[in-house]
Amino acid sequence: MKKIIYSLLSILVLAGLTNCSDDFLNVEPKMNRTEANAYNTEEDAMQAMVAVYSALAVQPWIYVPMQSDLFSDDAFTGGEPGGGMMQYQEQERSTVTPENAAAMDLWNKQYSGIYRANIYLEKDPGIAWKSEKLRETMRAEVRVLRAYFYWDLVRHYGWVPVYKTNPADVNDTKNPVQSSPEEILTFIADELISSIPDLASTVGGEDTGRITKDVARMLIARIYQMHVGFFQPVLGVSSTWTDGKGTIIDEVYVRDMVDEILASGRYALEPNYADVFAWDNENNGESIFEWQYSDGAASNDWGGWGIRGNFSSVFYGPREPQGDPSISPGWSFGTMSWSLINEYEPGDPRMDATCYNADLMLTSYSASYQNTGYFNAKYMSRTAYQAPNGNIEHNWPINYKDMRLAELYLIGAELHLSSNNTLATTYLNEVRVRAMGESARLTSITLDDIYHERRVELAGEGHRKWDLLRRNLDYAKEKIDASWDVPSGIPNPGDFAEGVFLKNTWGMLPIPAPEIRLVNPGTLKQYVPAYGGS
Repeated sequence: MKKIIYSLLSILVLAGLTNCSDDFLNVEPKMNRTEANAYNTEEDAMQAMVAVYSALAVQPWIYVPMQSDLFSDDAFTGGEPGGGMMQYQEQERSTVTPENAAAMDLWNKQYSGIYRANIYLEKDPGIAWKSEKLRETMRAEVRVLRAYFYWDLVRHYGWVPVYKTNPADVNDTKNPVQSSPEEILTFIADELISSIPDLASTVGGEDTGRITKDVARMLIARIYQMHVGFFQPVLGVSSTWTDGKGTIIDEVYVRDMVDEILASGRYALEPNYADVFAWDNENNGESIFEWQYSDGAASNDWGGWGIRGNFSSVFYGPREPQGDPSISPGWSFGTMSWSLINEYEPGDPRMDATCYNADLMLTSYSASYQNTGYFNAKYMSRTAYQAPNGNIEHNWPINYKDMRLAELYLIGAELHLSSNNTLATTYLNEVRVRAMGESARLTSITLDDIYHERRVELAGEGHRKWDLLRRNLDYAKEKIDASWDVPSGIPNPGDFAEGVFLKNTWGMLPIPAPEIRLVNPGTLKQYVPAYGGS
């Protein structure tokens, strides 16, 4: 991992140390600081913490929510005529190899964030803190972010090195020790549970976008669902998930935590589903955690790390759209699948709010690779929000809604399904009735009802892949393979040939071959069967 260590110091100095302006994460690069003199004051610490947040949201040609949807039965890679972004096509066709560029980019992105977090935690004692409470809160936020980076690593690669401090020397990275998924999950649990007492209960004003107690709790709930449905049966981790310090994270623990948040009144569903994703309604009452994006930096960095806007927006929209002046031209990636379209019940307004029907809404557009006519309406770029400065593609200010109340209701429904179906149904109906009205209310529910509701409620937000995997690999294969059965009579059937999910990939990525070549032979091993594991 020499590549990471050599590059990240410059990343931290050039992209990470930033001025705080009107609100948290609405920042501009600060180019005249070095690591040696950058950690003295509380302001310095705030800038360094923003650098860690930036590593979560930055999109150096890798965007986990989009990549997750392309893997699933909700979307296809799409893109330029003839097909582009082969690193994504390889994933959705189960032909990925350790040379896959997206696997390398994602690996580097997460370890870049870990490096920044470790720098912050190592430099913390040297800060001239005026407020011990502020110090504790900021340390807790950084630890949660570090847990998030390891969460992305363990769910994509399984067995990865854990660095609680940065290596003192590049040569120290030559013999990395891969931790097991169970060890990584224990470390993540400790990071999250230990941080919760020091986190804020709520944030607002200039602190909007910062991590709260509920963000850490909701991440625990998500990981618990994957632990039970995926990590235990597929990767063979213990049936008991703990923080290594005596806390057992079981169904009761998670259920009580989720119930408390839902009963707290801290959040409320938006009355109109489409308003959740309105560009002028960010950080609304339904939002628990959003990745903050801004056009204020006037980004112009095709390498990716200097981008402060939501780069993914230009990926989603149709090419050369005519007839709808509200839509800005896009690159036609992430075309929505017919399988997803068929999942919506008649009259469900979530379909139009999620899947932009270009054949209906436009007079013409360029039908590119894997065109279905449907595009991600939640995040495709809008003309009214085109940035006045910098590259158009890099500066879309729409936030990514990482965690919102509707998802938490559906997590609660699943946790209560067996023990209290009445409460589970109540939780699910909060989401379903908000979208479709009282006539859609259910009297009792099954697991299939929850999976249906999760799919139509959360489509285009990067969740479907993980739902498929935690249901079980046979279920994932059935659904993904079926999504490649396209309607008869479409003009581009060859674009959808040979789609298949191979169960021996476990839906995961290989350890990148460039990383393996950088370390001593045999120190980084593949464990997933499809990539050479036993």
